[in-house]
Amino acid sequence: MKKTNLLLLALLAVSLLLFAQSCGKDGAVGPQGPAGTTGPTGATGQAGQTGATGATGTANVIYSDWVTPPTYAQSTIFGTVHFDASITASAITQDILDKGTVLVYGKLDGYTPTIWPTDQVGQLPIVVTYQLSSVTYTDTWSANVTLGNIQIDFVDNLNFYTGISNLHQFRYVIIPGGVHTLGSLNPKNYNEIKNAFHLPD
Repeated sequence: MKKTNLLLLALLAVSLLLFAQSCGKDGAVGPQGPAGTTGPTGATGQAGQTGATGATGTANVIYSDWVTPPTYAQSTIFGTVHFDASITASAITQDILDKGTVLVYGKLDGYTPTIWPTDQVGQLPIVVTYQLSSVTYTDTWSANVTLGNIQIDFVDNLNFYTGISNLHQFRYVIIPGGVHTLGSLNPKNYNEIKNAFHLPD
């Protein structure tokens, strides 16, 4: 009986030893199992809000410095005396005349400040009406835009003047076609135009 028990114990010990070796860390890696199924697609996130439209730049917009004509040529047409000064503007091409916009502004600092405040800016044509004693005068400043040139024209309703002050200043702004439409901008409001196109003083 004892021999049988010893034999069984020996067989059990050998079996455990073989089992432990088969489960050791140094055993061969088994084959890779099949890939699992693809999980469900996550929900699509909400689209972000559209950003605000950026401010209009000054690309292709051309502007001059303030120009002070030194002299004015005098002529008489149908009894009305005209004083004219030319400002060369080579950027005014035929394409600008056909499709673009040319704005001309004036600082009429040749008047006394009670008639035209110093550094006040207006878009030509500008009509200035004032009274001296009991007489009312009406001065009209106009800009005639042609190829490569701007002609400043001055007339007084009573031909009062014999000469023009050289303190008056003028500036032009050229907006090519397709660059920017004035839209809600008021061209007579110089500050609106200056801010929209970032013009220096």
